[in-house]
Amino acid sequence: MTLNKTSLFFRNRGFWPRFLFACLMSFGVLAVCSKSSFLYPMNDWVDVHCFFTVGRGMLHGLTPYLDLYEQKGPLIYFLFALAGAISETSFLGVWLIECLCYGWFLYLAGRIAETLSASGKAWWIGAAVTAVLIPLTPAFSHGSSAEELILPILACGLLTVLKAQTENRLLTIREGLSLGLCAAAALWTKYTFCGLFFGLALAVALWYLLTGKGRDLPPLILYFLIGAASLSILILLWFAAKGALSALWQAYFVDNLTRYSQNIRGGRYDAPLPNLLNNLPWSIPGVFGLMYLTVRPRKTGWQALSAWLSAVGLFVFTYWSGRRYPYYALPLSVFAPLGLGAACALVKPLAAGLQPRVKTGVVFALSVLLLAGGPLLSYRLSPNTYLMQIKKEDTPPYRFAEIIRQSEAPTLLNYGFLDGGFYFASGVLPNGPFFCTLNNDLTEMEKSLQDSIQQGKTEFIVTRSKELPKNTPYKLVDQASMVFEGRQWKYFLYQVGSIR
Repeated sequence: MTLNKTSLFFRNRGFWPRFLFACLMSFGVLAVCSKSSFLYPMNDWVDVHCFFTVGRGMLHGLTPYLDLYEQKGPLIYFLFALAGAISETSFLGVWLIECLCYGWFLYLAGRIAETLSASGKAWWIGAAVTAVLIPLTPAFSHGSSAEELILPILACGLLTVLKAQTENRLLTIREGLSLGLCAAAALWTKYTFCGLFFGLALAVALWYLLTGKGRDLPPLILYFLIGAASLSILILLWFAAKGALSALWQAYFVDNLTRYSQNIRGGRYDAPLPNLLNNLPWSIPGVFGLMYLTVRPRKTGWQALSAWLSAVGLFVFTYWSGRRYPYYALPLSVFAPLGLGAACALVKPLAAGLQPRVKTGVVFALSVLLLAGGPLLSYRLSPNTYLMQIKKEDTPPYRFAEIIRQSEAPTLLNYGFLDGGFYFASGVLPNGPFFCTLNNDLTEMEKSLQDSIQQGKTEFIVTRSKELPKNTPYKLVDQASMVFEGRQWKYFLYQVGSIR
């Protein structure tokens, strides 16, 4: 292995114009498609509010898993804490971070297309088309999911291996460290994301062993482990300093593996393969790219092996638990740039007779068209834009917040469903680790919530679709309804000691 003095992703002299274009595409499309955008009254997705409640809690000295029980990996909470540091009272910080992550992903998506097609012009096609395709599909969901924010990490790992194989060279020390760092980032966000890196590791091992590079494999493994350990140690030290290592282990690993996968609360969803068929704008290019690599074994045999094993690994790790929410499919969109690169490679001979200025002009025109038209197309096709028409004060969280804020020191419990944004809208932080009803069957969680209700431990309680029993110290003070994921939901606000 050799140490490459130039970074893989900054080697290109056109990095800044490209990255700026990717970010502009990201900002334009996500302004329309993501509910975290300033064009929306709020992001009404329960998952995102779980992340944001924990992230905001961290800014006030609370520790994930110990003081606030949730199920995702710690990196997502650190990211939402950063968003809260930008703005605790709006989704501005969440949206800015989302746009930067998606912009970084689009830059890498263009690099994947460029690498596969051996054409610099393919970068612009790959980045611009990818930017529009993904947010319009059901897997994108409401925006700001962990599955969306992890895309640049997955793309970085895939590009690193494909580029080295395309150039027929060993992975450098820096690339080995980078792969380890990316794998650790996946692990500490949601460990199902590690499926891509498991597939890449297997492919790289076979590539080294079967091409006479076996003696270079142990050093690569060492650098990979150093990269993974560098991030992991920092995270573990942070939790150790908080006295929360055991809470981290129990909540993130033990409970997720033994409780979360066993409880399929939340409805019926399409099986894995039909789930992909619901996302044809990016699943078709992804499959096309994999097939393209497969039918060109002399040139791309090792690339095909790496792409297929990483895709299969990610697919298996994603769906092995039996859960199949629509947004679970989103990480597989990282393979869409393969198809766009393949398309550019196939078109390249047909355009060989054109003058360079003509080809550049066509690519430039298409890129500008997508940059300008992407938001307009998104507005017409995105399933999220209905929420733009709703005023902030008409949403249940903000309506209830007006009542909650009248109390001098309000406390709140979100009971019976995932965090609906009532903590966010009212500015109240939970006063106990179990701040909402999560999708697992923890006996201690339900006991804690029931004790809180029966003993009146919080001043306010919010429920969805179900009213509290009559034998509690709480009385109904308001109710409101809102459409969420195509269904009309009714929300109830209770206050301890109030009169019905």
